Amino acid sequence: MNHFKRILTQKQLDELIQSYTTGNHSIKLSVGWIQYTRLALGMSLRQLAHRIGVSASALTHFEKREQTEAISLATLKKAANAMDMELVYYFKPKSGSIKNTITQQAKKKAQEILMQSNQTMRLEGQEIDEESQKHELERLTRDLADNMPKSLWD
Repeated sequence: MNHFKRILTQKQLDELIQSYTTGNHSIKLSVGWIQYTRLALGMSLRQLAHRIGVSASALTHFEKREQTEAISLATLKKAANAMDMELVYYFKPKSGSIKNTITQQAKKKAQEILMQSNQTMRLEGQEIDEESQKHELERLTRDLADNMPKSLWD
């Protein structure tokens, strides 16, 4: 890899890492983290393999397994350590926070409960108006989110 391409790769890798740190990751790597980081560091396949303590062909196998999401965390950690990196592994809520995830699930559960209740009331001729249904949905959602019954995730 020539000097200018390596500088560009290093800049792109720093931007990618920063995007993950801030939660705005929109860049998708065409290769895995091991290969991309190795190239940004200017490290050959043989050099990284030696640092990990495996053969170059084994490292090639690691890089291919990472691309297919079939690599173990232990292997990723070894590769990260060999490049003086830290492997960071976590679950990030799609909704932005654990609280939002719980609230979304509580709302789904509340809608299920109210749908069953409304159907029964409709059959008995006791249907409630739309505004009352909306208020009851909000109240039940809050109640389920606050109390988190075991059935919340059923």
